[in-house]
Amino acid sequence: MPGKEFAARLGWHASKVSRIELARQSASPADIGAWVDGAGGEPADRRALLGLLDQARESQHTFRQRLRHGQAPVQAGYNALMERSRHMRDFHTVLVPGMLQTPEYARAVLTAAERQAGAGTSDLEEAVRTRMERQRYLYTDRRFDFLICEPVLRWGIVPWDAMLVQIDRLRSVIDLPNVRLGLLPVSTPLPVLPLHMFEMRDDLVLVETISRELRYEGSEAATYAAVFESLWRYAVTGVQARDYLTRVSASRPPREPHVRPGQTRDDGPGGGSSPSRR
Repeated sequence: MPGKEFAARLGWHASKVSRIELARQSASPADIGAWVDGAGGEPADRRALLGLLDQARESQHTFRQRLRHGQAPVQAGYNALMERSRHMRDFHTVLVPGMLQTPEYARAVLTAAERQAGAGTSDLEEAVRTRMERQRYLYTDRRFDFLICEPVLRWGIVPWDAMLVQIDRLRSVIDLPNVRLGLLPVSTPLPVLPLHMFEMRDDLVLVETISRELRYEGSEAATYAAVFESLWRYAVTGVQARDYLTRVSASRPPREPHVRPGQTRDDGPGGGSSPSRR
């Protein structure tokens, strides 16, 4: 369709269509919605494009700002990043990596993220579905290295029965030919200080703080890659990792009232640490 005809359909000046097409003007969420509708697109197209917009803006916006349009576009943005990446390296100290989460675990994490950010738009179930869609990449020729610290298996993110399902999910990926799963027991002496979680998508590093996501490339990314490999040498893998997960499953913690993510035993709703949006 000619640009002038498309602009007339949207009620825009023709130059606006040209500026957006040539990347001379950024599209707003409303512009994307109008464009998709005018082109006869589907809701999935809208989510994917909003996700790409979120990725483009991430360095300038806090999580509270990013979640203004809901969590599904944020998840779609991570899906788009996965689509163009070939080697994934995840180091997690608190949460199960999003790529390996069960729906119930993901729902708990995203609920906490929504509460903590004070998001006004709730699209929780759509966000969970979008995150689950990403797991199909586990069954492609992409490479995945998951390095998980033992506390991840102990935190009360979900009730223990749900955590058992989550641990079984971790066991299930050990035999995938393109997946390496490593566990770092708390008793293991480490050569470096694992101060925070991080993920790598090829040579791009993603680090979450309480309020926003930071991204690094170049020499800083190389530093993270070196730390990852250094920590990996101390990980329990393969059959030993499966046995370790089995032992954790058998060690039910003392029964205590379950605390919702984002809430402490002493405080009301709203407390807690930063939940992973990925």
